[in-house]
Amino acid sequence: MTDERKGASGSGPEDGPLRPSATEDVPAGPGWLEPEVDKAFATLGLPAEALRPLKDSYVGCIANATGPVDLDVAHDACRKGLLRALKAGFTLSPEALMAFEQSLEAVEADLTASL
Repeated sequence: MTDERKGASGSGPEDGPLRPSATEDVPAGPGWLEPEVDKAFATLGLPAEALRPLKDSYVGCIANATGPVDLDVAHDACRKGLLRALKAGFTLSPEALMAFEQSLEAVEADLTASL
């Protein structure tokens, strides 16, 4: 792990999503995944460029959640890390956060069903 990925950006799902550098490859999910996550992020009413690192990290986190780990647990960790990062960096109403979280949960359920 590079120093760029340590510290404030977290060390993984438990600490929040990783923030890939411009030279890192982000795991790819199904073609429909990123547009659906974009729709959820658009509901926040925040500038897309300000959210891009968080969105990219979240997509990478849930797309990389495979293997022997329970996908629901892995997705929960990705989502909770994202929500912590959002709360730390932006002022959002509890209602907006709840609606956003529910949108992400629906995307995660669709992703799990598609695997």
